[in-house]
Amino acid sequence: MKMRGSHDQPKAVHVLKPQPTVVELLTAEIGMRKLSCTKTLQAHCGLGLAAAKDITDALLDKQYPTVSLPSAAAARALVVELAASGVIARFAEGPNYDPQERLASALSSAQSVLSPEVLRSCESLSAHGEWELAVSRALAGLPQGDDANATPEFIMLSELAVEFGILQGR
Repeated sequence: MKMRGSHDQPKAVHVLKPQPTVVELLTAEIGMRKLSCTKTLQAHCGLGLAAAKDITDALLDKQYPTVSLPSAAAARALVVELAASGVIARFAEGPNYDPQERLASALSSAQSVLSPEVLRSCESLSAHGEWELAVSRALAGLPQGDDANATPEFIMLSELAVEFGILQGR
């Protein structure tokens, strides 16, 4: 007689749901277009007019409002479009986003194309919490050439720059 063991039981399948990405609105530059900011929040976040206006007003009152988006790509698109309106935004630190960890991963992936001096400089900046400077230094230290903007390292570091809110505004 064969006994049923635990190995005969069907296995549970765990499906990981994508975690939302939180964007923090930091600063409204001089001349920020309030209406453009509100419309951008509506379009990217699916907010109604009143909710988007409340977030824009909170930004202007220096309250650092946050919004959640379904993916990192959607959040990066929001940060880029807000920059065009004169708003500085970045991915918010939290349980689903660790900027130092993201930077360490990016530097590890880019170490084959960065000089040892640039890599050490970036790692030192990161250790001191200067993540934005580290990303800027890494981007500046990438090899230059006709197709340099198409390399995986450039794309990854550029995405990280957006996540950190390092963008040229209007």
